[in-house]
Amino acid sequence: MADPAAPAEPRPSLGGIALPGFLSGFAFRNFRLLWTGAFLSSIGTWTQDVALAWLIHVRFVDPFYLGLRAFASDAPLITFMLVGGAVADRVDRRRILLTSQVLQMLFAASLGILYVMGRLGIFPILLFAFLTGLAQSQSAPTYQAVITSLVPPRQIPNAVALNSLQFNLSRAIGPAIAALLLATWGTGTCFAVNAVSFLAVIVALWRIDLPVPARTTRETLGESLRAGLRHVWRSPVLSVLTALGLAGSLLAFPLLTYLPVLAGDVLKTGAQGYGLLLSSFGVGAIGGAVATAQRGHAPGRGRLMLATMGLYGITALAAVVSTRQLVSMALLFVSGWSLVTAFSTLNSLVQENAPDALRGRVVSIYGLAFRGGMPLGSLIAGVLVRGLGAPLVLGAFSGLLALVSVAVFARNRRLRAM
Repeated sequence: MADPAAPAEPRPSLGGIALPGFLSGFAFRNFRLLWTGAFLSSIGTWTQDVALAWLIHVRFVDPFYLGLRAFASDAPLITFMLVGGAVADRVDRRRILLTSQVLQMLFAASLGILYVMGRLGIFPILLFAFLTGLAQSQSAPTYQAVITSLVPPRQIPNAVALNSLQFNLSRAIGPAIAALLLATWGTGTCFAVNAVSFLAVIVALWRIDLPVPARTTRETLGESLRAGLRHVWRSPVLSVLTALGLAGSLLAFPLLTYLPVLAGDVLKTGAQGYGLLLSSFGVGAIGGAVATAQRGHAPGRGRLMLATMGLYGITALAAVVSTRQLVSMALLFVSGWSLVTAFSTLNSLVQENAPDALRGRVVSIYGLAFRGGMPLGSLIAGVLVRGLGAPLVLGAFSGLLALVSVAVFARNRRLRAM
């Protein structure tokens, strides 16, 4: 019970202006700068991803290549993310992040050059997807460890939710920009926009002050990895949350990978319809991120996470079997809201239960499960979509995720109490 005589916690402000609860993380300069840089860079990434996915769909006319590209991008995370988490707890995090951003900028520029030269085939697309994933395997756990270290511990749920907000704002804005550029200046412009966008996060990384990570000089890299794995395995909270991250990403994200197939072959709405579907999901995700940021440390987050994960499964199932563009857009709006609420809450619970000295490793283990589920799900779905069709496969994945969330809710009392 709070002490009635204790002074009220000051409300976060920016330039003397009190911030609403869901924006409270912006009161901290370093977080604000990194958030802005990441937001602008993510817009460029989504602009390129939409253009590239549509290019693969219309040029190669085989949905398997969409899943193969997703696998090539995320597969390096399975192999190297654990190493990235251990490195994030040992060395200069600014150097890791800057190196990764510069490399990704060069990869985007290379795709654009190959496209203009008329030599952008499936092999260079898969190669640069792999190289980008390799760079992200080192920067992703570092970024996750850094972003929550730029705010006080009580602000971690807000920081995680605001990070989801920037990602999903860019998910809504990037496809809209891509649709405009594809219709006016063509695919090559989308690659150029992505390459330039990396400058925003590079500048932000130079300007912020990063806290020094706890040093583990007495441990070898292998010992550091084993210590992190032991901690997650023996923790009844972190082990369940990590398993949910794996199940959620494996079963949920193939829907986004195969939206071009739904738009082009089922709804018959083309590139513009694909952009609208993805933007509808993104706008719903924005609402979910804002609501989660506003909620903060409210009780019942474990129950909320499981309930919204189940809601995603139901609405996504309905969206993929719909044959009407507007109905699918409305259902994807709810899907985006519920999925981001579930995953933002899941991520914040992992961060809050990670000790400071192990944060990079705990985040990388969770990230390995979460991001590792994406290429596996996309590859499995790609094989099945060829013979069974996208609506049946994606509907089955979504329905299975709803069943998983119900089963965990019924059996895990500890998670329901969080």
